[in-house]
Amino acid sequence: MIPILLVSGALFTFLILALLRKLLPKRQNFTGQTIPTATGVVFVPIILLTLVGGLFGSLAVGVGGIGYLLYSVLAGIVGFVDDFWGGVEDRGFRGHLGALVRGRVTTGALKVFALGGGALVFGVFLFGFSLRAVVAAVLMAGSVNLANLFDVRPGRALKFLGVPILVLSVVAPYAAVLAVAPVAGGAIPLFYFDVRGRIMLGDAGAAVYGAVLGYLVVACGSGSVWWVAGGVILALTVLAEVSSISTLIEEVSVLRRFDCWGRGNSG
Repeated sequence: MIPILLVSGALFTFLILALLRKLLPKRQNFTGQTIPTATGVVFVPIILLTLVGGLFGSLAVGVGGIGYLLYSVLAGIVGFVDDFWGGVEDRGFRGHLGALVRGRVTTGALKVFALGGGALVFGVFLFGFSLRAVVAAVLMAGSVNLANLFDVRPGRALKFLGVPILVLSVVAPYAAVLAVAPVAGGAIPLFYFDVRGRIMLGDAGAAVYGAVLGYLVVACGSGSVWWVAGGVILALTVLAEVSSISTLIEEVSVLRRFDCWGRGNSG
């Protein structure tokens, strides 16, 4: 079933991208080229189809899978709103919170509260009102934010988050892998265009892809996976606030080569 979902996700996402590409908002990337952004919103239809399959019993994604799929729909929509109406002047938590202090509500701030609150609902949905629910919410929201932090160069988010997603897919429960398989398959055609600098995932795509990682982490159950993932998420989030993840990647040769792999002349 998982191979079928991967292929179906890839084909369906490619079709939606072909239909919507000219309608997507455009923005300059880091090289100054104006290309379609928010292309990750094309994940939403395959997520909705998977959700329907889960609700009507066609796919045994479990209660956790239903919660993840609902959160992913929210992530895609909120991310798209930020891509479409948001600016680039306020970045990171400090930027959005600083704007709030000055009396200005940014779309990024709305995204933070919506996805943070949605992650808490997701945690309670799985574990009830408990400490585990709070930790699960932090892991989910932190993974979404981490994907957004990586999505500043062609193909970077899909590559760097793809490694732990692949590893976790081996150890996570079958139902969890079943739930994320369509989006994982959909990431394949998007990666082809993203790594060549022809599209940008945008916050819509980064949020949805980050939710895949977050859910697989949460689905593995509390224990070593939660501790390791939480430590990495915290460390990279702090690094992004005080310096940048790009600086780390550029200074470590192995990371730099991996980052450039497949990019050609796009970055």
